[in-house]
Amino acid sequence: MITIADDFRTLASRYRLGTPPSGPEERLVGRNANYRIDTDSGRWFVKKFRFSDAADSLARCLAYDEVLAAHPDAGLPRSPRCVVADSDLGVLVQEYVDGAESGTTLMVEERFTPAVAATLGRTVAQLHSLDLRDLPAREDRPTPAPAVGLLGGIPQRHVRHLTGGELAAYGLIQSDTVLCDALRALAADSAAAATTPIHGDLRADQVLVRADDVWVVDWEEFGAGDPARDTGSFLGEWLYRAVLDIPTARGGGDVMARGGSAGAVLRRGHEKARALAPIPRAFWQAYRTARDVDDDFVRRTGAFAGWHLLDRLLAGAATNAVLPAIHRAAAGVGRSGVLNPAGVHALLGTDVHALLGTDVHALIGTEQPS
Repeated sequence: MITIADDFRTLASRYRLGTPPSGPEERLVGRNANYRIDTDSGRWFVKKFRFSDAADSLARCLAYDEVLAAHPDAGLPRSPRCVVADSDLGVLVQEYVDGAESGTTLMVEERFTPAVAATLGRTVAQLHSLDLRDLPAREDRPTPAPAVGLLGGIPQRHVRHLTGGELAAYGLIQSDTVLCDALRALAADSAAAATTPIHGDLRADQVLVRADDVWVVDWEEFGAGDPARDTGSFLGEWLYRAVLDIPTARGGGDVMARGGSAGAVLRRGHEKARALAPIPRAFWQAYRTARDVDDDFVRRTGAFAGWHLLDRLLAGAATNAVLPAIHRAAAGVGRSGVLNPAGVHALLGTDVHALLGTDVHALIGTEQPS
């Protein structure tokens, strides 16, 4: 079996990556096979793509690397430099950022600061403001999961590859005609919106932080798209975190006892969202300061924040035989966000214009797709 070390030695013989290591490489977390490899000439982040779209993903990463190099003073999100991208091997080599921590680690340990969020908001706004031609097309990835084409059913040839959790998650979503109609409508609105350069998958785990320095990584979805995808995903990350935190002591309070009433769950959800709100609020305020947006963009951002929770539902379901209750609760909040995007902004305090006529209590509670 060819290992990442074998691939790296092949690349090191072609490029100046230094003497390949003789010891084991360090495996890092990620959907693909990610490693840190040290040589006598540097420390490298090495990603082995495991899926059939490896060449396309590599091309998108390189495209953003080229944009960053061509616009050094544009205030764009920083990203580690791409050193090698080999589509035959499906391997990407980038400079390794020593001492940086993942945004997910900072989120879980309650060390993700409003200052980091503001940096992200400002730089992402600059990306969305950049006038670029010949960006990679994104027709094959126009929305988060679930893809609109799967809302009506899953082809039989794909069913056998799904986990029990995924089957349950799709059943939950597909049986909710109101939600499915809203997702289709949002996808249509998004397709009609003016496109800009977007990251396409902006989550906390795509962020690296070292002191005051912030990087955005994993540009595999980079291309022309609806900028509300990026802003919605980031706001949705914190809604999702708030739901996951309901039974925990994170953000203050005690661990929630089993069998709590619906009212108690509702109150906890609001408390957790309020505790986290300064972070998405800092992101949004910095974004709005750097880039003018219209009311429809605000609406799509809130709706995509809800869709993000459905995306996370399916991502978690891929490794579960059943759907945990907390994931079902997240699906309910996601549903409410898609149907009531102003409620997302009201709950997080991200847009004063969205507060009018909004029922915040409809957003976080016990409602689930039916």
